[in-house]
Amino acid sequence: MEDEDLAKYLPSFGDRLAVKNFCRNRTALQSHKKGLFEKLRQKQNEMKAEENRKQKNEEPADTSASTSNKRRKASHRKIEIGWLHCEGGEMKQIRAKQGGGTRIVPIAVECGMDEVLQKGKKLFFPDGMSSKGHESEFNFELRDYKQNPVQQDVSIRFIYDTLCMNRLRFYVVTTAKKYVSTTDDMRKRVVITIEDEDEEVTFGPGGPDDDNDGDDTLPYEFVLELQPCSSSSLLVMDAPPDELLSTSPGQLLSTSPQEQLSTSPDQQLSTSPDQQLSTSPDQLLSTSPDQQLSTSPQEQLSTSPHQLLSTSPQASIRKVIYIHHGNCLNELIQEFMDPAVLTQQLSFRRILPDNSVEMGIGDGVMRDVYTAFWEEFYDRCTVGTTAKVPFIRHDFNPDTWRAIGRILLSGFQTCQYLPIKLALPLMEDLFHGSVCSDILKSFMHYVSSQDMVILKTALEDFSKVDSTDLMDVLQAYECRKMVNAHTLPQVLEEIAHKELIQKPRYVVDCWKEVTRGKISIDKLLAHYEALKPTPRRVQGLLEFEEVTTSKRCEVENHLRRYLRELDDDHLGKFLRFTTGSDLIICSKIKVIFTKMSYLSGRPIGHTCGCVLELPESYDNFPQFRSEFNKVLESNIWVMDIV
Repeated sequence: MEDEDLAKYLPSFGDRLAVKNFCRNRTALQSHKKGLFEKLRQKQNEMKAEENRKQKNEEPADTSASTSNKRRKASHRKIEIGWLHCEGGEMKQIRAKQGGGTRIVPIAVECGMDEVLQKGKKLFFPDGMSSKGHESEFNFELRDYKQNPVQQDVSIRFIYDTLCMNRLRFYVVTTAKKYVSTTDDMRKRVVITIEDEDEEVTFGPGGPDDDNDGDDTLPYEFVLELQPCSSSSLLVMDAPPDELLSTSPGQLLSTSPQEQLSTSPDQQLSTSPDQQLSTSPDQLLSTSPDQQLSTSPQEQLSTSPHQLLSTSPQASIRKVIYIHHGNCLNELIQEFMDPAVLTQQLSFRRILPDNSVEMGIGDGVMRDVYTAFWEEFYDRCTVGTTAKVPFIRHDFNPDTWRAIGRILLSGFQTCQYLPIKLALPLMEDLFHGSVCSDILKSFMHYVSSQDMVILKTALEDFSKVDSTDLMDVLQAYECRKMVNAHTLPQVLEEIAHKELIQKPRYVVDCWKEVTRGKISIDKLLAHYEALKPTPRRVQGLLEFEEVTTSKRCEVENHLRRYLRELDDDHLGKFLRFTTGSDLIICSKIKVIFTKMSYLSGRPIGHTCGCVLELPESYDNFPQFRSEFNKVLESNIWVMDIV
């Protein structure tokens, strides 16, 4: 048919082209169908031939025989090596993003298990470092694909011939060495338990039967740390062996009653070996931070560090947890999977993006870790604007939610930190079992700001609200009722209860198994109100030096004015910069002034002591504001002051 004739039926030129192309392609389709029929016939013929071969009892040809023979004659074979880390009595495989994963490497078939272990160390501990720490901190072991220990006197060829597997798989198993906390400065920690005040011992790098003089090639720092335990007194000390050997027990732990020492369980005291401490074994550690430590000068302690590691099973050991910047959520959840972590004393160290260990230690780092965890939790595991509730994730099992509950409880018990951005009715239901506060008020902070304006307008005057906007808001929360001015408040309360209480019920039930009865409702309400930062409250925390100059008064006014202008987000960043937490969990922030040049002048925060260090070199308020904004808006803060 000509195009002119076809145009009578299909006026559009594009339609005519489509019809012509369809007709031309029919031949190809028919040939394609023929090809399918030929393939079907071929398969039927093969099936018939297979049946005939079985009837004649013919054995199938071994097509893999030549391949197997080639593999047996090869001098090198490929093996898989993974990394298992043992912590808390449980072995977990380290994934690739944390420096682990499965590595495929060629190896000589005559190699033994020692060479496989050395290859694994080089892969997972390049230059001796890994995401879990330095290789000197761990004991290494090689295991097979069933995670069973391997025999050391066998070769790769022997295992291949025995198992007849296409590719062997091994695991490098790491276990942290006990009682040694090794950081970038290679400090050695000795745990001292005091039980018998009449016993006399000496201090040294080895036991009483050791003939060596100790290894004093590593740098040490003498640190005395006091920790509470149930029935015996505990000291955690870092000391160089040569200084310990040159110090008598009477000099090390004795002093006059006038030189008494007051300390908290988390406080560390740096001292030299010739400094003296007066203590009685029964009074060495007090439960209250305000109680003092005292004893007579005649009472002395004696033991060697090696003996002290196994002195008392009741000695409480501080657990050091290493957390990477940017992966706080996942790593902290893994550390809190073990319920026993709530009974241990914790200390946190941060690992920087360049895989180096941050120098900062102490309470400030602990508060910063909990703050970073909950900030990441708000972003990845909750819904809502100002008031948030957790939502169900398919990759979070009950154990994961219980671990998050332990983090919540541990943060409150150690540094009074509570995630106050979680909706108050949700927390009341968690700790009290019922809702006491105004759930509709919390729901207004849960919805977006635009939806909040629409709902408040409808509650105040139903005739003024746009009905279309109101229906859109209600449909977004799956409202199934027609509302009017009388029924709207009740419907909104039902929706609020569904969103804030019913939806996160599974998460709350998992948390209740951990937090049941730990925090009273009165304490919860008081903390929710007291922890929330406002410009007035933060200004009330500031404590300035008594000796002031005109320049210091000017900088003080700049700081107060700057705090008044901050929004809630930047106010939390200011608190985190100075105290380690974005909430008000300290009684004061001490402000000190230093003389710095224009180029080196910058704000410095000391989070452990809640101290803000300001230079006196600011000429005007815009310069002060610009400098502080750059600090607060930086992506990462490095705690490089010990």
